[in-house]
Amino acid sequence: MKSVFEARRGMGMDMDCPVLFLNQGEFYISGDKPVAVRTILGSCVTVTMHCPVTEIGAITHSLLPYPLPGTRVGPGHQGRFVVSSVNYIFDRLMLLGVKRSSLEVKVFGGGRMLLHPEGMPLGKEINIGRRNAETALKVIGELGLKITATDVGGTWGRRLMFFPQQGDVWIKKILRRAV
Repeated sequence: MKSVFEARRGMGMDMDCPVLFLNQGEFYISGDKPVAVRTILGSCVTVTMHCPVTEIGAITHSLLPYPLPGTRVGPGHQGRFVVSSVNYIFDRLMLLGVKRSSLEVKVFGGGRMLLHPEGMPLGKEINIGRRNAETALKVIGELGLKITATDVGGTWGRRLMFFPQQGDVWIKKILRRAV
């Protein structure tokens, strides 16, 4: 039996829809041509924004919650940090005429990927995934946006496929295996 992720990935190809891969620290804002955007998450966080009225969507793949104090986030590096990437795609969508009230926002990732050799999670102080997810939820709240779906935390990674024009997001969890 095919997973939902595999079925949808194949469907994207059947529709003559290009599939883009989003690396860590990158973001994508859709244009007028249908695409699918896929990525793989561990402790990183992805935020998607979609406007059903304009059929415009955006996605981020943020590596860290925020830059170190005193660090300037220059052009081309907005996507590395949750704080700057969420604000950046929101600002770009507003410039494209999207109304704040029509945005559907979804948050994914933030897994606890670092474990002790015995398989127990490490302490909270180095749980980057949790900090990424908490930061994303905080920034989205500060922007006054409503979150329509989340899948954050846990001790697994995620494969994600986003369809910006429709706002659909498909997730497949990547479970750990003992080595």
